[in-house]
Amino acid sequence: MRTTSRALMYGLYDEFQISLKCPRSPPNSSFSICHAQAAFLSGVCEAMLCPLERVQVLLQTTIFHDKFKNTLHTFNRLRDYGYREYYRGFSVILIRNSLSNTIFFTLRDPLKQKIVGIPQAGRLPESLQQLIGDFVAGSLLGATISTAFFPLGVIKNHMQAKVGVKYESGFKVFRDVWQLRNRSLRGLYLGVHLNFTRSLVAWGIINSMYGILRRALAPFE
Repeated sequence: MRTTSRALMYGLYDEFQISLKCPRSPPNSSFSICHAQAAFLSGVCEAMLCPLERVQVLLQTTIFHDKFKNTLHTFNRLRDYGYREYYRGFSVILIRNSLSNTIFFTLRDPLKQKIVGIPQAGRLPESLQQLIGDFVAGSLLGATISTAFFPLGVIKNHMQAKVGVKYESGFKVFRDVWQLRNRSLRGLYLGVHLNFTRSLVAWGIINSMYGILRRALAPFE
């Protein structure tokens, strides 16, 4: 699920840059309206994977362990409730993905250039500079953005951990979660430290591997 999602995120961003005729980044800065639009659209398309997230949440929810056996079985059982059931929580996913992609891709290259521009970095080989720049930029942005949007993930999980009941808006679920967690911001961010640590490592690896592949394939473009 995560591999497919990230592949779409990066791949569609590149495709939308071409379609919108954005200045190539690099060497041009990605901090522009055109690049923001490309990132936003990639997030919208990525949100179409909502059914996969929906099934994943159900399989991870304890009360459904006896009801849903595996991914295929869950997809088949959800069909009994109508196709809308696959897209429960879609509105929250759409907001989360489109906004987080916009922030990530517009700030990624400028942040990387700041990191590579540090005097100490100039002593390193060019390839190592690029690798470190990609890793650190991906780590910092990924961890920060995932932390900022963490409450949306909480709301999304609460929406998707239900089957065959009345549909509720994201705002309604937020109010319920807010009450459930004693109207506490700390309660709303319960478990965020684990999410931050995971994102710090995962996004650094993902972004640096993307950079390596882009540089390796550049001669063939």
